[in-house]
Amino acid sequence: MLQEQLFMILLGLLCGSILFGSFLPRVLKKVDVERLSADHNPGTANAMKYAGVPIGTLCLAGDLLKGAMPVHLAIRMGLATGSLFPLVMAAPVFGHAYSLFHHRKGGKAIATSFGVMLGLVPLQTRLLVLLCILYLVNSLVFVIKPHTRRTRITFLLFGLGSLVLLSLGKVAGEVCGGALLIAGVVIHKNSLRQQRREMESSGLEGVGLEEPHFEEAGSI
Repeated sequence: MLQEQLFMILLGLLCGSILFGSFLPRVLKKVDVERLSADHNPGTANAMKYAGVPIGTLCLAGDLLKGAMPVHLAIRMGLATGSLFPLVMAAPVFGHAYSLFHHRKGGKAIATSFGVMLGLVPLQTRLLVLLCILYLVNSLVFVIKPHTRRTRITFLLFGLGSLVLLSLGKVAGEVCGGALLIAGVVIHKNSLRQQRREMESSGLEGVGLEEPHFEEAGSI
């Protein structure tokens, strides 16, 4: 089982490292979304904005699939109760955030995180529902800005919610561990550095930042 778990972790990393939001616009429309976008992020939102909705939709589907497929396969192989299953869950998200094929640069890993939660269905649906509710509430009700702050808060609450579900016996420890790892990766990727870059590109430099000396970037 250990070899199978290690193989699925590697598969997840490789799948996650395929940045559909970067190469599909270049291949299909000769558009470099990283160069054109203010945050230089190879994500679905920028693909839709600069390469069009059809190509952006393809990128979204690819990001969801690369998160769901390794996790679903691992469950089908009976690895959901293995000690390394949290790493199997987190591998596609880490690969997207720090791509092995893109000089360890990547996207914000939001769509891929949703893909991993989809991969858990029907074994576990509560985490997918939790993440959807949190993201919708923070986007449409409270409208937290900028995007990176909204993502940090959403995934922090997602991690806490996973612990609550674990304490209630609604999710297994391995699944909760994976959710916590994913939350950690996404929060780190959407750090204050990325928030500063977003605000600088919007002409809002220095507004609402707790740490003014960060400079680098990390939407879906």
